[in-house]
Amino acid sequence: MDNVDKQTHFDFVTSIVLMLLSVALIISSYRMGLEVGGDMYASPGLLPMVLAVLLLFTSFLLLKRSIQANGITKNMSEFVSWLNRFRQSKMCREFMVGGLMLALYTFVLAPRLPFWISTAIFMVALMGILKATSIVKSVMITALVVGSIYGVFQMIFHVPLP
Repeated sequence: MDNVDKQTHFDFVTSIVLMLLSVALIISSYRMGLEVGGDMYASPGLLPMVLAVLLLFTSFLLLKRSIQANGITKNMSEFVSWLNRFRQSKMCREFMVGGLMLALYTFVLAPRLPFWISTAIFMVALMGILKATSIVKSVMITALVVGSIYGVFQMIFHVPLP
């Protein structure tokens, strides 16, 4: 049995999450059609609904395959076991810190500060917390990236930055 077959618990959980997402998208697409009015076949919600139905179908196939391979109980117990190991790992802490930093950037810094300041703070802080490189290199990389983005999009293409 290869490594892919041993990890069907990921397929099991992913299929459930995707099925829930598909149902939410189907409902939202239907509401979009009701808000616009008219026939559903001419609604802007038709394509998202079709894609959501296809995602629901393929998610169901994935769920069926994972249940046939290991059953519900074994899939759940293997996922809970993996989740407990993951929560105690360094990778999990880095993932959570990165997610928190991204949320702070998106919801706190970007709406309140100019693009170049908020992005510079985010990049230097994230590289510092994750110990990606020295602080001097972090500042240099940040200046190069932010300057390049600002120069290309704002100055050359005249695209307003947030």
